[in-house]
Amino acid sequence: MSVKLIPAHLARAIAEEAAKREATPMREGQVYAVLVAAGYDAHEIAELAGSNWNRVDLRLRLLDLADNCKTALEEGLLPIGLAWYVARLSAPNQQLMLNRWLRGDFDGAREAERFASAIHEDEQPLLSL
Repeated sequence: MSVKLIPAHLARAIAEEAAKREATPMREGQVYAVLVAAGYDAHEIAELAGSNWNRVDLRLRLLDLADNCKTALEEGLLPIGLAWYVARLSAPNQQLMLNRWLRGDFDGAREAERFASAIHEDEQPLLSL
């Protein structure tokens, strides 16, 4: 068990507030990041917030977005599900994806997610045998 810098009862209150308030997904991720820094993992945060691990992970991943992608998300121009896929990419490829999405190069979010996943695979270093 790791040492927690914020007591569980306080962490629970923080996590619950982030999850139930009218917080933006980015703000929610920022709050969860504070709890991560205090020694909680995504599963523990989800339990504290009365949420699920996927939601917490998604919000935390959004913090990896380039600033222009964060702005697009906050302005409703980039769907949150697609933003998770984009956040896994390098900054130049995030820009590429955002530009293509805003131009309407995809038939929908699912096609854009598949494209972002393919880019992500290409960005991964080859494992040597």
